[in-house]
Amino acid sequence: MAAAADASAEAAAIARRLASCNAGARERTVRYLLSDFLPASAPRLSASDLLKLWKGLFFCFWHADKPLYQSSVATRLASAVSAAPSPVDGAAFLAAYLTTLRREWAHIDVHRLDKFYLLNRRFLHHAFLLLNSNSFAPDVTSQIVSVLSDKALLPEADNVAAGTSRGLGYHVAEAFLDELLPVLPVSLQTMDALLAPFFTVLEKSSDRVMVSKVKAGVFDRFLESGNQLLEKVKKGEEVEKGSAEEKLGKAGLLFGFSKRFLDIGAKAETVQSNRKVVFGLRDAFVKVEKGLELSGVEISEPKFEATEVPVVPNADCGMDLCEEKAGKKKKKAKKAALAEGEKEEAKLVKLERKVKKEKKEKKEKKKKKAVVVEDGHVSDQSIDVPAEDQQMGDGTDGITIDGTFLSNLQKQFEKAAAEAGMVNSGGSSSASQATPVNGKVAKKRKRSKSVDRLSEASDADDGGEVSEAATFSYSKRKCTKKGSSTRAHKRDPYTFEEG
Repeated sequence: MAAAADASAEAAAIARRLASCNAGARERTVRYLLSDFLPASAPRLSASDLLKLWKGLFFCFWHADKPLYQSSVATRLASAVSAAPSPVDGAAFLAAYLTTLRREWAHIDVHRLDKFYLLNRRFLHHAFLLLNSNSFAPDVTSQIVSVLSDKALLPEADNVAAGTSRGLGYHVAEAFLDELLPVLPVSLQTMDALLAPFFTVLEKSSDRVMVSKVKAGVFDRFLESGNQLLEKVKKGEEVEKGSAEEKLGKAGLLFGFSKRFLDIGAKAETVQSNRKVVFGLRDAFVKVEKGLELSGVEISEPKFEATEVPVVPNADCGMDLCEEKAGKKKKKAKKAALAEGEKEEAKLVKLERKVKKEKKEKKEKKKKKAVVVEDGHVSDQSIDVPAEDQQMGDGTDGITIDGTFLSNLQKQFEKAAAEAGMVNSGGSSSASQATPVNGKVAKKRKRSKSVDRLSEASDADDGGEVSEAATFSYSKRKCTKKGSSTRAHKRDPYTFEEG
């Protein structure tokens, strides 16, 4: 008695730790529960103690994130059914699970529904593994089937009215044959015990959705597999051993479903709205069974064969191992990303060097030849044009200064000088005395040349008054000594204005 009380108290403490917000604490508690506590204390735990544990386990699985870890936790929790000390303890753990999941099913949001579907499939799988390890003994089979019927497919009337268990029952009906296939074949008597809850649903359930799920997920699959098997046998084709066609097809042809459905439809207790479904199934199976009888083909009756069931993947993947695998994947992805980044950086460096080289070559090519006019003679000089003078403000190339451009510019100067009356005795404009280089005004003429020009103008008048062109004022502010050679040569000769 004291041992049972201690086990009950410890179960409550474990349940609190299972619902912890700390992932590490939850994982350590799950390991302790499955490896130490349950194997030693399962016989002393009552149904209420198991429900307390499952309250914590439900929230533990609720908080499990990432698919790999979810699969690991689901497999380890479900393995407590097949690895229980006795079939009774395994059935009790399964019953507590189904009761808890049925109670909480309505509160599971759409984002977490898939992982609870996975958990449910894992529990069905390990329930059948428990039966397989016990060679489908009638007492163990009836116990597991009774748990599935009472807690999922045909739960208590008050829970049905509240609508809290419908979703769990629908999923059990859909996943039942998928999880049963690995442990087939079984004898027809064992198949009858396994399918008993579904016959009861067709007889007593008023839930039309449940009836539809049972018809489509269980009996229609037996019918389809039976038809496929019969067609292949008639044609003499070989049927793959261990396939769904062989395992389910034999049961569909030899079980005698038509007679069983006829009996259900004839009962007075059968729900009236279900009779149409029942008789429809009966007619379909009659057609298949008569086809087998007329074909004269003999099909051997299925028998139970103790086979080793393949282990579900990730069964031994704890949180540490899963995180290690995920870490390796992350490191591999990080290395690949770094390598890709280094490649891109090398490409950028190479491109940058190429651009710099092109700019340097372009700068060297932009050493233009400018034409300089000196004393009426044209000469070529190689000069370096600054980068800021080679480009316009918008970054485009500027005007290229060559002989043609300078010749045109000289003609424009001469025309402008002629219009202003600034033509010397030689008939050429004063603009021809100097030519701008690179778009800039040429350097000032030497003092001696200005003096010579003034003296020539003076000699042309035979000692008379200085010519009008020579007496122009240099600016609006007149010089103190008009015509002084010293002041005159400090200004641009092309900016003369009349005094």
